Amino acid sequence: MATKLAPKPNPLLEKLKKALALQQAGEVEKAQKIYKLVVKKAPNSPDANHLLGVSYRQLGDPKQAFEYIQKAIRLAPDRAPYYANLARTMSDIAFTEPESILAVAEKALSLDPNLLEALNLKAISLSRMDRKLEAEEIFQFLIVKYPNYPDAFRNYGILLRDEKVYDKAIAFFNKTTLLDPGNPENYVERARARLACEDFKNSESELADALERFPDNGNIKHEVARLLFKMGETGEGLKYAIAAHEDSPRDYHRLVTLGVHYLMLDQPEKAYEKFKKARELAPESFVGLDWNLSLASLALGDLETGWRLHRSRFDDKASQVIRRTFDVPAWEGEDISDKTVLVWADQGLGDALKAGTMLPDLIERAGKVIIELSKKATPWYKKSFPEALCRPAAFDAEKKAIYSDYDVHANITDLARFFRNSLDDFKTAKRPAYAFDQEQAQGYLKRLKEHGRDKPIIGVGWRSMNLAVSRARLYLSAPQFAPIMDFKDVTFVNLQYAAVKREIDFLKAKTKGAFVSLDDVDLLDDLLAAAALTACCDLVVTANTSVAEIAGVLDVPSFRFGQNEPPLLLGQENPPWHPSQRYFLLTSKKPATAVVPDLKAAISEWLETYSPERRDKRLGLA
Repeated sequence: MATKLAPKPNPLLEKLKKALALQQAGEVEKAQKIYKLVVKKAPNSPDANHLLGVSYRQLGDPKQAFEYIQKAIRLAPDRAPYYANLARTMSDIAFTEPESILAVAEKALSLDPNLLEALNLKAISLSRMDRKLEAEEIFQFLIVKYPNYPDAFRNYGILLRDEKVYDKAIAFFNKTTLLDPGNPENYVERARARLACEDFKNSESELADALERFPDNGNIKHEVARLLFKMGETGEGLKYAIAAHEDSPRDYHRLVTLGVHYLMLDQPEKAYEKFKKARELAPESFVGLDWNLSLASLALGDLETGWRLHRSRFDDKASQVIRRTFDVPAWEGEDISDKTVLVWADQGLGDALKAGTMLPDLIERAGKVIIELSKKATPWYKKSFPEALCRPAAFDAEKKAIYSDYDVHANITDLARFFRNSLDDFKTAKRPAYAFDQEQAQGYLKRLKEHGRDKPIIGVGWRSMNLAVSRARLYLSAPQFAPIMDFKDVTFVNLQYAAVKREIDFLKAKTKGAFVSLDDVDLLDDLLAAAALTACCDLVVTANTSVAEIAGVLDVPSFRFGQNEPPLLLGQENPPWHPSQRYFLLTSKKPATAVVPDLKAAISEWLETYSPERRDKRLGLA
């Protein structure tokens, strides 16, 4: 009777098994060396080519992975996992269209409808194609059928985060960190969700934990840098931004993060260099970079380039601007002497006030000017620019203009492209550009003089209405501001809009009555009254709010404290927009509390040469 022979050993198969075990244990580099040897000896082995390709993807070389997995598919076109891994590799290659990834994932599913990875990749692709409902249906199926599959929870969380459903997104990311605590991407995606909803406190502790777990992970360091930047801690964030960039020098997102840190730290040359490199590496569709380049150019004093690129803020999803649409073209500097131009604003009151200093230039060039701004701003603009038609902004829910009684439109900030291309342009600008009611101002002055006829009058403001954590360091509380008013024989008048009674009472008591608040003046919504009261002041000391802009556009001497703002400072120590304004720069190492002694010293110096002549002339009393 013949005996059954043992199967002949297959050394290449044994090597593949050994390499696969190493790969599954996380020893990818060791596994890859074995795969390379097998492919060299058996170049037409589909499994060897496929697994070698997967190892390249795991080690961060998706293009090389793509070549080997494609070869494996040519050798064995009926294997669903090959297509799934090809789709995953394609998703790692920059600028790959989601439609292409979807097609490969669906090919895998045509061979194996239940292939988990292919279903996951199909849902991701659908989400990126804005087919959210279809993607959500697949993710929901996956998390029910495979409750221990972390990728489904993570990717569903990303979809929810993109839809701004932050609480549910974070819940899914929490689940992924429990299911797969060794995957740093779970912590990264959660940090991005926390940042998007400005949950800085929880993100701080979670990222600290992630740094301990993955001290060398560049993505974690990048998220730490982004968090610290949003919190205003750019000095501390810089070291993480540098480390993240060094980990992946060609990652344009990390270059941008490093650049914005340099920009806020008043290092515009370095910022511009990083943004320029990012522009070279990023796709043209990454329009936010032009916005960054605009800010860096303005900070360098290159106004022509800065203003030319400034309109790119409308393409940057992160910029908080109003994106209005019109049926007529934008003005591009052509002759409009026989045209009607509509002027509109995309940002807040302060920006509109500053940019409004260019309206006299436009009125001189245009046949007719229509100004559309907020309802509360309209009366002051009517007073200041009687040659123009001023009315509240009118647009529908889609931001489309309602009126059509004009030939071209012009954004008020972007007028700088035509009227403020150099610092010399500021020197010839009309000043002050805005008007106020002299009779109303004289009435306020009479009331203020009841507190001291010959005393200097200093208007004060100490904070914004927006006291988010990321902005708190830029402002002062009433107790923190009080030492600035520690002067005898000075009348301090409240210019702080939306001040609460507790603040007013505290400052009155602290200054022993030297602080005056005209409670019948609506400093928030009655800008004509706010302007008239500001015009009564010999000096204004304020945070970087619309209070500072009102003083600036009226040419009232003022001391203003705030962070680096390139469109305001234009690379100068003080704002060229407001020649009578002195700027006290705040940094991550020098918050508002740190400039209190500087402000007090500046007031003391100003008082040495005080004269009411400038104020009285402004009010028509001299």
